[in-house]
Amino acid sequence: MVTKFKALGFGVFFSAIVLALNIQSPSIALAQEKLPEAVVAIVDINQILQVSEPSKKAEEKVKSLLKTKVDDLNKRGDALLAEKEALDKQRAILSPDAYQKKLSELNVQRQNLQREFQVVNGKMNEVLVGIRLRFREIIVRMAADVSKEKGVNLGIDRAKTVFFNPGMDITEEVLAKFNAEDPKVEITEKVDGAAETTQPAKKE
Repeated sequence: MVTKFKALGFGVFFSAIVLALNIQSPSIALAQEKLPEAVVAIVDINQILQVSEPSKKAEEKVKSLLKTKVDDLNKRGDALLAEKEALDKQRAILSPDAYQKKLSELNVQRQNLQREFQVVNGKMNEVLVGIRLRFREIIVRMAADVSKEKGVNLGIDRAKTVFFNPGMDITEEVLAKFNAEDPKVEITEKVDGAAETTQPAKKE
């Protein structure tokens, strides 16, 4: 009776080994398959965003849309400065209370003006960030096109790379393609003087 039990146990153990081998076989076969060799290219996206003509033109357009608002704020700032200088000249003939009251009023106006400047600058920066994000998408697509022509199958942003062989850098080629295609990001002006971006027109 004991012998039969041992034989049965051995049979179960042997079957388990065979089953395990059968389960592992596909994984082993997959591991033995040869993976494609990585051909890497580096693209400095931030550099393209900084020096490319489309980026410069878009930035100038945003500044132009907000120029009227900025000019108005600058004029109001100059007027406040002139009022402060005139008040200082009158200080000798004004009572301390009258001088302090007028000075406090000018300070409140100056603080309000500074807040308006911050709002306008914030809106401009917000729009510029949106434009750069749209352009970044286009640059990535163009980098993929250039890489395909060179047989590259892996692209890496320069900002995320510690070191690399300079021969792997295709930034100048992507920059030339970006400038040549000159993609546009439409920018419209809101009533409050801010600007917003719309989807760039696709160029075939």
